[in-house]
Amino acid sequence: MSAEPSLGLGLEVHQNKFLAEGDRAMTAIVRVVSRGGTGVARAAAEVLMIDCSSSMRFPSTKIGEARRAAAAAIDVLPDGVRFAVIHGTDRAKMIYPAEDGLVPASKDTRAEARAAVEHLAAVGGTAMGTWLAKARDLFDLVPDAVRHAILLTDGRNDSQTRADLMGVLNSCEGRFVCDARGIGDGWEPAELTQIGRVLRGNVDSVVEDDLLAEDFRQLVESAMTKVLPEVRLRIGTMPFSRLRSIKQVFPDEYDLTDRCHEVAVRELELSLGSFSGDETRDYQLILDLDPDLEPSHGQDRQLAWTELVPVPGATIEDDALAVAGRWTHDPVPPTLIHPMISKYAALADLGEALTAGGDAYAAGDQAGAEREWGRAVALATAAGEEEILGRLAAVVEVVDAEKGVVRLRTDATRSRALHVVIPSRVSEIAPGQEDVLMPDPAPQPDAPPLGCGECPALSPAGANFCVGCGRPLGGAAS
Repeated sequence: MSAEPSLGLGLEVHQNKFLAEGDRAMTAIVRVVSRGGTGVARAAAEVLMIDCSSSMRFPSTKIGEARRAAAAAIDVLPDGVRFAVIHGTDRAKMIYPAEDGLVPASKDTRAEARAAVEHLAAVGGTAMGTWLAKARDLFDLVPDAVRHAILLTDGRNDSQTRADLMGVLNSCEGRFVCDARGIGDGWEPAELTQIGRVLRGNVDSVVEDDLLAEDFRQLVESAMTKVLPEVRLRIGTMPFSRLRSIKQVFPDEYDLTDRCHEVAVRELELSLGSFSGDETRDYQLILDLDPDLEPSHGQDRQLAWTELVPVPGATIEDDALAVAGRWTHDPVPPTLIHPMISKYAALADLGEALTAGGDAYAAGDQAGAEREWGRAVALATAAGEEEILGRLAAVVEVVDAEKGVVRLRTDATRSRALHVVIPSRVSEIAPGQEDVLMPDPAPQPDAPPLGCGECPALSPAGANFCVGCGRPLGGAAS
């Protein structure tokens, strides 16, 4: 049951709106914020999908720690949360309850479920799509609940085609959120990343088997803070603009451009997944502008707009917000980068270096791995990404952090390398809330506009160049 709506959903747009004469692209950060949802109560549902393929037998600690992790997750389920556990191989089998369905958590059902997961046995292949399809069908029994799943695997999706897995993922999108975890050294990062991207979950690996239980416990506790099953963002473009890309950049980094759905002419919607009562997420939006678009100098022009779709249980605090553009002849403002955009661009470079290093390591290219992971060390050091530096320290010895000079560790393992490649979560929010990075060249209250000796146009006080002809004004004329 849900309480009276007390959660607010807010929207912010952060950008440098100034464009030079030939600029035909605009980047903005769209921030979605939920707040004040402490008193909101929501029905919740949890499904655990545990890989029980044959590879989970080696080493024997894997299946044992998987059982312990499932039990730990079950232990922290609050009373009333409906849940189930799936035994995943080349098919999906219910381990608890015995028949298809979800049961409310209670002292008795938690004890029954813990006893059931002790019988998880590793035998068979791996078809993650069947597990996800089973979870989807279970969640369909509770359409109004906040729906969350955890998928654990140690291997590749070798009993199912990639197209089949993608088809299942498309059918699950928006119906539940799924966090995915890899264990051991035989799983495929691209598969787990795709699951996390489409189902808006967090993806990571667990290197030490005995840390899995605590990770599961934290994932369930975090999921239980969610109070809105789904939030949706709507993006509208103008006749002269189009959406090039939209990427979630905080807290998890995923390109979501192909997850947008057209709902009207020049209007797209994007599912953002479930939200807690106190949460912030950032999305980087890039627009392409018509090359024949006539620049409008001296005033803002709306290039696109964003708004949150109304959702039961929440109050939308903001009307639609514009992504604006203003062309200027002043050469300085268009060159300045908003600090949030700069921060996330640096993190994207870091992610590329981590991935490139992992690819080189997998190919046996030691020099390439050292070069790319060295670049990653330099970028992570500059960004203060201590968690990433900790992961890198398990595969490289740092000779010079600032210059990015590293040596591959002789004891580096594939599981450690996968732990470096996979992180999708940005550790902290980008600093800076400024909407404008430079003085707005709009006229000051007491300052008259500036005349130009070459044309009749009047430019705002403080402008360095004429908005009409582009010639230098005042002190800029030297």
